[in-house]
Amino acid sequence: MIHSSHGIKIYRHRFHLWLIVIALFVPLALLFWLGRLGAATNIELLTSLALSFSRLILAYAISLVIAVGFAVTIGGTRLGAFLLPLFDLLQNVPSFALIPVFILLFGYTNTMAVVFAATAIIWPILFYVLNAIHLARAELNEAATIFGATGNKRIWHYLIPLSFPAIITGSLVGISVGWEAIIGIEIIGFPNGIGVFLTQAGEKGETAVLWAGIGLILFLVFVINRAIWTPLLRRAQSYGE
Repeated sequence: MIHSSHGIKIYRHRFHLWLIVIALFVPLALLFWLGRLGAATNIELLTSLALSFSRLILAYAISLVIAVGFAVTIGGTRLGAFLLPLFDLLQNVPSFALIPVFILLFGYTNTMAVVFAATAIIWPILFYVLNAIHLARAELNEAATIFGATGNKRIWHYLIPLSFPAIITGSLVGISVGWEAIIGIEIIGFPNGIGVFLTQAGEKGETAVLWAGIGLILFLVFVINRAIWTPLLRRAQSYGE
């Protein structure tokens, strides 16, 4: 069984890990096949994925700062309770319905892609953190106050550590939504990015190129999950034990 004593049991048996490895082997084999088709295509694929990934990371960083900052500032206050229905309404607005607004404000630019993705990523993080603060036990709040956790000290030494598991969980959900937003907006009208690369490969009937692109995305997601998110999930789970 592949997990630590405080680990999230994502891979309950070695078979699960081997299943993932096999699932990734086929796309990676296609990547090798792609290398035989031309070095230029390889470079274009890697460049496109790097560009989309950089947009995603920047959008996530912006969303994380705004969502966590806003949540720890208004969470548990009357203002937070007043604004919660508005946030719920805004998060249910279909993101792609707002694309004309973003085009009007920013045009088809990197800024537009990043801001658009950030508006999709921010909601899971915000709501998970607000919920964590709302559900905090009364004795914890009282103890924090007794030990002088007020003002900025309360935010940095109590609310943010308290919200750590929620930040990680919200980030996982937000990143998945962010991938959809970035690739979707690229497909609609951007001149570059992995979404454009996949679209062009599909239109040209380049099956190997298409599946190699999808395989590389899966490989990147898998590596990031194993190297970053799984350890953070384990640490987050230990907070509640």
